Amino acid sequence: MEKEFLETFSKRIVIFFLIMMILFLSCILRVTVITVDADYKNAQYEQNCYKLKISNLRGTIYDCNMVPLTNNEKKIIAAVSPTKKAKNAISLLLEGEELNKVMETLDKGDPAVCEIPEKIKCDGISTTEVYTTSNTPAIHLLGYTDSENKGVTGIQAAYDSLLYTKDEVKVYFECNGKGGILTGAQPIIKNNSNVTASGVVTTLDINLQSIAEKAALNLESGAVIIADAKNSKIRAMVSAPNFQKENIADYLNKENSPLINKAITAYNVGSVFKPCVAIAGLKSGKGDFATYCSGSVKIVDRYFKCHNLSGHGYINLIYALANSCNSFFYGFSKYVGGNSIYNTASSLNFGNSIKICDGIYTSKGNLPEKESLENEATLANFSIGQGTLLISPVSMLTLYSAIASDGTYYLPSVVEGTLNNGVFDKYNIGNPTRVMSQSTAQTLRTYLKEVVLSGTGKKAAPEKITAAGKTATAQTGKFENGVEICSGWFCGFFPAEEPEYVVIVFSENTQNQNKSCNEIFKEIADNIYT
Repeated sequence: MEKEFLETFSKRIVIFFLIMMILFLSCILRVTVITVDADYKNAQYEQNCYKLKISNLRGTIYDCNMVPLTNNEKKIIAAVSPTKKAKNAISLLLEGEELNKVMETLDKGDPAVCEIPEKIKCDGISTTEVYTTSNTPAIHLLGYTDSENKGVTGIQAAYDSLLYTKDEVKVYFECNGKGGILTGAQPIIKNNSNVTASGVVTTLDINLQSIAEKAALNLESGAVIIADAKNSKIRAMVSAPNFQKENIADYLNKENSPLINKAITAYNVGSVFKPCVAIAGLKSGKGDFATYCSGSVKIVDRYFKCHNLSGHGYINLIYALANSCNSFFYGFSKYVGGNSIYNTASSLNFGNSIKICDGIYTSKGNLPEKESLENEATLANFSIGQGTLLISPVSMLTLYSAIASDGTYYLPSVVEGTLNNGVFDKYNIGNPTRVMSQSTAQTLRTYLKEVVLSGTGKKAAPEKITAAGKTATAQTGKFENGVEICSGWFCGFFPAEEPEYVVIVFSENTQNQNKSCNEIFKEIADNIYT
């Protein structure tokens, strides 16, 4: 009895399973048929339509507050059927040459696409909003695209695999059997807004970027950078002169190389390097060094001059920084030793390329070989930031960020992360590097504050807050009309006691600027704290 029951039960289970499988396969077949049928109908519909491309779609580059830096202008686009009602309606919104052009197309019996000032509801007219990019901020960093909507330079190129898409904004006008536009049918616009929502979130702050771009107008050729003092995230980056992405060919051979991003290019740095020497001295316990400056120092077989030819008299480290005394640093570097200074410079990543985001790097620059600093003359030039030393404005952030941030720094970065289909992927900025103790950094903040209070950086003093920093006039070895071209710098931070921002101002030629780097620094600080 029990055996018969089990056999019957087993047969019923098998039959039930077979029935369920048949039902499951039927559902799959039904869904497949529906999907294929829908795809077929869509394809058939598109074949029977007149199609017009409105625009390309591309991902968006945002600032750190999700303000669009590209796709930053919204336009209302109308798709207009060649009907009498649609013609009358569109004629009330357009005028002049634009109206004439649209009406000429409609009068031929062809549909038209045009920008309109406001949305309209009318049979035969459909509207959509499209995004375009105008007045791209931080153009050297963000970069531009080519005619095929592919990234060519900057973040546009570095993140092209995320930003680029083949999607387009299109409008479909249904046609009759003879191929003419079907009267009474409403144009259908396809616009995938998800494409433009994805993109790259930068560290830039559009408000700080605007302040930096305004200040950089005083430079004929140079760079301005504003960074967060705590993590070296770049809030503004400007390279001067600027360029317009619509006319790239016009800038290829222009003076001052507008297409080069000078913020990441290495240059002679001069005295803004002296705080690096000061760090090495203070770490070595030799910060109490003092000397007499007569205006020049004999090293080996020649005299090395101070910028103050009459001399500074007896001078120590704080006033040597404040007055940028070269004679002091010639003697101080010998006392501290080339190895200690070189090691400090290496710990600041000088002489190395810095990755500021995926695909974008600073120039490597140049740090002299450690062995070369055994030569007293080479060491003397190195101590004042001259000789073969080359550093980019962005790379200089490591030195001043370390002083501002209690002895540690992060490598500078320009990307917060990427946004793809609503999922945010955070960019890894790495770990901080400690260069000096907290007390050494605090001492140097006090010393660099004196530069602004009483030294060569007095014109950099903001009106509402305290600041600290260092000036430089760097020799380049290049001459124009018999006069050597000198680069100008001011690197500093504010407020001096608890820094929030580090600012680097660089001028490629001090003869060609409306304001000094000191004054530009002051303008930036005052505008941030207005």
